[in-house]
Amino acid sequence: MSHPAGGRPHLLLCINPASGVGRGAGIGAEVLARLRSGGADVEVLAVHRESLDGSSSRVAGGPTPDADDELPARRYETALGRRLDGGPQPAAVVVVGGDGMVHVTANVLAGTGIPLGVVPAGTGNDTVRALGWAEAGVAESTERILGALGRPPGAIDLARVELGDLGAAGAGAAGGGTAVVRYAVSGVNVAFDAAVNATANSLRWPRGGLRYVLAVLMELTRYRPAGLRTLLDGAEGASGPAFLLCVMNGRFIGGGMEVTPGTRLDDGILEVFHVPPMHPVRFLRVFPRVFSGRHTDLPEVTIRPARSVRIERVGRGPSERESVVFGDGEPLGQLPATVTVAPGMLAVLGGAES
Repeated sequence: MSHPAGGRPHLLLCINPASGVGRGAGIGAEVLARLRSGGADVEVLAVHRESLDGSSSRVAGGPTPDADDELPARRYETALGRRLDGGPQPAAVVVVGGDGMVHVTANVLAGTGIPLGVVPAGTGNDTVRALGWAEAGVAESTERILGALGRPPGAIDLARVELGDLGAAGAGAAGGGTAVVRYAVSGVNVAFDAAVNATANSLRWPRGGLRYVLAVLMELTRYRPAGLRTLLDGAEGASGPAFLLCVMNGRFIGGGMEVTPGTRLDDGILEVFHVPPMHPVRFLRVFPRVFSGRHTDLPEVTIRPARSVRIERVGRGPSERESVVFGDGEPLGQLPATVTVAPGMLAVLGGAES
């Protein structure tokens, strides 16, 4: 950790100005002032005004951008990586933003030992919800970060995902194309939930959490269950058409849906959530239960622990669109995919709460 003369911890502050339906810039300015008044030396990494939330919709549902048409999330990831490679190591990287911003930052910090601090400013905030920080306001979040600087950081697991590159020509048809590795904090999903993520990312209205609900209703009218095969720690898992398939490292996705209530971010275990094809009317009837975690006793729901999960396509389909794998609401790549728990891969200020 970097502590300049006088013992002032050096923090790298990354603000997504468009997070939280445009509230990120104001929250970021308040965080900057509070960190400095609290005794920290703060460096601000500029992030473009375009939102990281939904900026990847062209990858998920449209043509892949050219190399010179880099997405905002990728520009931020590149800028953060260059700063950490080319400058003094900060005591921590503090993010003001939502799940998309946390996801990108975690991929840069994974395995570096540089702690991540988060002031939630998004519309979903699933990662900080799993950490136990979602209800904290700006003042409380900032005080938690400053207080944690004098203690050893905690560590949480990440889901390591090896899969086909979205940008590889013919990746969907060829079974994955060039292999890439990405990390997810909250979880990895395919099938219906991935289709919902792609649709939600493409919508410009409504803003906030209602966008995800609208995407659910839109996809219910057109989604056809994909044929998928899973291997859990090398043993045969579910095989056949799947309506929902999530590999969870945390408990929440989709802005507060408690998919796997027993999951912890620091236990070295993933939870595989599987639901076979379900009639849309049945789904709408039970869907509200997932926000309180009361869906786990439904006969359609299976949750199994694993440290490594292989996901492959079987039978006819899915289409290239339905082959996209999402992590933390962001498109990661295409099937086939192998998801493996990476214990303690990300250092965090304050650690995970039970």
